[in-house]
Amino acid sequence: MQSADKQTLNIISSIILVQGGILLYWLFTSENFFASIGFMTLSNISIYAWGVAILLVVSYVWGAAGISSVRQEMFNFNKLKYLALLGAVVSGIFEEILFRKLLMDYLQEEGFSDFIQIIISGLAFGVAHLVWGGKALSAAINATFYTFFLGAGLALIYVMSDRNLALCIIAHVVVTGLIEPGLIKSAVLDKLGYLKERE
Repeated sequence: MQSADKQTLNIISSIILVQGGILLYWLFTSENFFASIGFMTLSNISIYAWGVAILLVVSYVWGAAGISSVRQEMFNFNKLKYLALLGAVVSGIFEEILFRKLLMDYLQEEGFSDFIQIIISGLAFGVAHLVWGGKALSAAINATFYTFFLGAGLALIYVMSDRNLALCIIAHVVVTGLIEPGLIKSAVLDKLGYLKERE
């Protein structure tokens, strides 16, 4: 059996390869990739959207810090943390394009209200993170529950920033950069339970 660090490293590497490959495809097939995700107009985002983003990041990270592996790894800068930081950038960009820009813009074109878009985006984001539960149903429910709220919060920021994706990406990268690799390691060690850590 592989160590928890080795399994965590393999999971993060797989995420980087799969999501990074798709991102590279999008990058090379888009006319102006960075402008399309909002980084050229970042200064136009309202102070209220920035405030909600800061509140979301602080509350989510504070909640995740209740998990011992997250606390231990949050500022433990080693090879695994550096890989997790790269993974945070890749998944932050990839998942925000997928769950906010593509999904929510499609729902808007179909006539759905902002509220429904936020709920659907949060649900899709939560269900996509169901896999973090590993073999434990309690951990899967826990991951889905918390990532639903994170996804809905990021969707709210997307709406508040006039569909500028840049702030969502920044918030997502900061959250993931702080809580990983600790959260993945907790899943690998089967320590995630219903709304709390298993002993």
